[in-house]
Amino acid sequence: MPAERDKPSTVVLDMLRSARSRQRTARSLIAAGELFGFSENTLRVTLSRLMARGLIESPERGLYRLSGQTDALNDFVERWRLGEARVRAWEPGTWLFAHVQGEVAASAWTLDALGFREVRPTLFARPDNLALSLDALRELATGLGLEPGVLLLRGTPEGDPAPARWIKAWHPTRLDDGYIEGLQRLAHSSSRLAGLEPDAARLECFRLGGEMIHRLAKDPLLPDQFVNASAREALWRAMLDYDLQGKEIWASGKDGALRRMPRPQLEMTR
Repeated sequence: MPAERDKPSTVVLDMLRSARSRQRTARSLIAAGELFGFSENTLRVTLSRLMARGLIESPERGLYRLSGQTDALNDFVERWRLGEARVRAWEPGTWLFAHVQGEVAASAWTLDALGFREVRPTLFARPDNLALSLDALRELATGLGLEPGVLLLRGTPEGDPAPARWIKAWHPTRLDDGYIEGLQRLAHSSSRLAGLEPDAARLECFRLGGEMIHRLAKDPLLPDQFVNASAREALWRAMLDYDLQGKEIWASGKDGALRRMPRPQLEMTR
């Protein structure tokens, strides 16, 4: 379980993302923090810092909600639920390219999240198998922070339609291993949740579920010519089931402030 899942800022953002209208009272956020071992003072400091960063706002005293700038990122995370509907069959030799003009770092997170890898200096590429038009992809990328000067275009490389040196950039074997490992961990956790203490069960499904949703949200979605797409789909289906199980566990809690399972928030690190 990645340690960053238990950062107080992550817990606050996840709790807000899961809330109806994406807002919660300070009391409910503090209660969530206590479940994760954070003091009231730590949570109040965290709320102040998140407001200073513009990630959350307070429409009235004692009430917090996500700010508008997080909406595109939230929507991107939720695309994991679409599973294999996010892709279409790949026509070998067709690629999407992103040419970065200027500072690469400013757009690197967004391009990585959308499955692009740098194949030449300032040139990023990915197989053209996303179920998005070029305009829709550009809109999605812009919402995630792609710099205006980045050119997105379709093309076909000269020679090999799938250059081996490009494919290596995605580490396909590592992706395949991750699908199998994720399936095993979800199955193991699912079988033991009922036997855990309520708070321990809530924490486990939050942590593991959040980790797997992040994987699925940022998966490069390579075509099955390069990875085991069937295993990726199996992981998605298993996560849908695990998500339902987690929601039932959280809904059974006695504290009304904590009856909605937190939804994972991606950290935009550049």
